[in-house]
Amino acid sequence: MSEEIERMSVTLPPSLLDEFDTVVDVGEYDSRSEATRDALRAFVTEFNQQTDLSGALSGTVVVLYEHDHSGVSDAMTELQHDFTETIIAVHHVHLSDHLCLESIAVDGTGERIEALLSRIRPLKGVHQVKLTVVEADR
Repeated sequence: MSEEIERMSVTLPPSLLDEFDTVVDVGEYDSRSEATRDALRAFVTEFNQQTDLSGALSGTVVVLYEHDHSGVSDAMTELQHDFTETIIAVHHVHLSDHLCLESIAVDGTGERIEALLSRIRPLKGVHQVKLTVVEADR
């Protein structure tokens, strides 16, 4: 029994499409569709690793965002105040005149770290959010 195929369309800025086409060529994908399926599988896997967190965890949240976009810098600062029991350090660097990288050291419950991630992801201007959890003997 074969799985039914669903279709979707995606609108991308030209620069991202150009980069994606380069990946398709360099990665020797047969088509954009094949590369898109591969990318979506990776996205879903990564997203699932950042949900249903539990227990005491330590790690780093890395956020790439546009600092001049819709108050995202202010929102990031506000989050530091809202999660003082979880955020133990923040390192902020300017990668360009409009891109910032923030490395947020976290220590706390999985539920609270997940709540932090769910507040960061939807912010306008945020390009990427990545969580790395480390095993720390306590």
